[in-house]
Amino acid sequence: MIYIPEKLEQWILSHFLNEASIHSIRPLKGSTTALMYEIGLVLTSGENMKLVLRQYERSTFTEKDIEQETDSLRMATQLTVPTPQWIGADPDGEVIGKPLLLMSKVEGAVNILPTNQTAWLDELAKTLAHLHDNRITDFPWKYGRYQKAGEMDIPFWSDKPEVWRALKEIISRPEPSYTPIFIHRDFHPTNVLWEGTKVSGVVDWTNGCLGPAGIDVGHCRWNLAMLYGVEAAETFLIAYQGKTKTQFSYDVYWDIVSLMDVLEGQPEVYSGWEVFGKTDITVEVMMKRMDSYARSLLEK
Repeated sequence: MIYIPEKLEQWILSHFLNEASIHSIRPLKGSTTALMYEIGLVLTSGENMKLVLRQYERSTFTEKDIEQETDSLRMATQLTVPTPQWIGADPDGEVIGKPLLLMSKVEGAVNILPTNQTAWLDELAKTLAHLHDNRITDFPWKYGRYQKAGEMDIPFWSDKPEVWRALKEIISRPEPSYTPIFIHRDFHPTNVLWEGTKVSGVVDWTNGCLGPAGIDVGHCRWNLAMLYGVEAAETFLIAYQGKTKTQFSYDVYWDIVSLMDVLEGQPEVYSGWEVFGKTDITVEVMMKRMDSYARSLLEK
């Protein structure tokens, strides 16, 4: 068991009216923005409870980031998709000098090595469709692009610069009209938990906001194209379109924006993929799949 400062232990337990005690602490893998721990509690009733503690570095996260995640977790309770329940936060780092976020633990595990990829993609698409089936219109955080078209350089590593120039021209145009809904804004396979063949929850709500459904779809499609190839991204899109109850009209614009959002320098392999067992992706594979995916979007 990992030991934590007494001040931190007291802060965790202060969120429970009845007496509780911590009986286990273990690190959780997969996060690239914070240290994460599973905290096991025993309540006076004898009930066991599991929490997740996120401990941020000030250099990578701000008070605004934790405020947005707090608001997103609270709003996500209105969804039919299971999500962590917000318990407490210390955005200023008053307890131990580092910002903290405390939430309930959703049971399940990340699975990016499916035995039946078609069924797995179908369940993933159904989850996002259910997430988007909401009537939330009042939320303080709004969608914005991570990278403007004018700031984007044509990839120096690409064998298809003409494709990227054409995509850049497309996203330089005014964005399509859309009805804003509450979106995750970082929906991809390592933020989805599974129990067996079914999704048990969606986590990591740091970027929740009102925005276009197409951005969630596009960000997930880019991840799928990098993990498994363009065909997996296409299968996911078809499944999502067949399951969504929202007024979703596919527009390749949002796929292109999602692709450009991650375009900065040479592609880097996301460390979470290897952590969860996907070890066959290299920088060379990424570059090849980026070009392939870019070409597929231009052909739509």
